[in-house]
Amino acid sequence: MRRAVAPIILVVLLMTAQVAAAAPLQWSILGHHIVRPGETLFCIARAYGVSPWAIAQQNNIVNPNKVYAGQRLSIPDAFMTLPTGPVCPRQFPTSPVQPCSCVTHYTVARGDTLTRISARFGVSLWRIAECNRIYDLNYIRAGSVLCIPGP
Repeated sequence: MRRAVAPIILVVLLMTAQVAAAAPLQWSILGHHIVRPGETLFCIARAYGVSPWAIAQQNNIVNPNKVYAGQRLSIPDAFMTLPTGPVCPRQFPTSPVQPCSCVTHYTVARGDTLTRISARFGVSLWRIAECNRIYDLNYIRAGSVLCIPGP
């Protein structure tokens, strides 16, 4: 009986892991951009002020270094301030980015994540990251003081 139970548990665990991995984050879409020759995901992201990784995830792009001319990209509402670099021409207007004004400040505690902090203050984690120039959403330091912008 034990030999029959182990494979069944393994199959159930694998199916659960695949379902969890297959559900990407979803953002509202600002618009669509058709890739032109010479454009990169990063120059497109700079054009709209959004995360290139969010564009890649939204469009199921495995390698962010490979986009193709003629490819239609959905541009997610995942604002981010990027380092300077080439900027592609916009193909649709976006709403102006609001300046960051801190409503309060928060000192990061050990074990905190941007997701938890954003839920605590009711502010998008992308907005907190943008206002604090956080480029890796999975890395924040305990003891850092974050500007928490208004919702």
